[in-house]
Amino acid sequence: MRAEAADALLRAVLPPWAAGAARADDVAGPLFAGERALCAGCGPRREGEFATGRWCAHRALARLGVVPVEVGRGARGEPLWPPGILGSISHCTGFRAAAVCRSRDALALGIDVESDAPLPARVRSRLIRAEEAVRVRLEPAGERLLFSAKEAVYKACSALGEDAGAPPLAGIRIEVAPRDHGPGAGGRFAARVPEATGLTGLGRPVFEGRWHHSHGLVVTSCVIVRGHG
Repeated sequence: MRAEAADALLRAVLPPWAAGAARADDVAGPLFAGERALCAGCGPRREGEFATGRWCAHRALARLGVVPVEVGRGARGEPLWPPGILGSISHCTGFRAAAVCRSRDALALGIDVESDAPLPARVRSRLIRAEEAVRVRLEPAGERLLFSAKEAVYKACSALGEDAGAPPLAGIRIEVAPRDHGPGAGGRFAARVPEATGLTGLGRPVFEGRWHHSHGLVVTSCVIVRGHG
């Protein structure tokens, strides 16, 4: 997949006020000193994932109009963005991506990318509810879509901080809307999380999800915005 196609695949799930960058191959781009320290001693595969993820993060920041800076790592493994910026990094075999937005536009942003291979039976039975599966029964990678959507929601909740209490994947409920276009395209989804996860202080947060399926990949995003009432 060419770089332009990778970017387009990620852009398909981002709101217009967010920016992103993606690659289908690893890039030996320059890292900041603190970033190099984070992957010191990693094997070649993990080092490639990490370095390319940070490369995507730097490019996404630049596309948002922000001077690229070191993207560190928090105590829970989350990327540490500059003040006023929210973001997320994800990777799977053959794809790395990062997305960012300004904190004035959302409470949190999470992205996830997965191969469209079938979910293992043990994962499906533990994480996918029957009522969720019914909504995606006609999708070629419906259960993988649900899994990826839950991951994106989890990452967005995690970005709100430890006090918010990210919900377990099994507790996240996904409602996939009908496709925007034909097969191989994408659409929207909504999410609900258990009330006990600590998000109640955010004024009924709304989870806005987008997904896209092509090139053997399922890409999802979740934006959390403050609701009304």
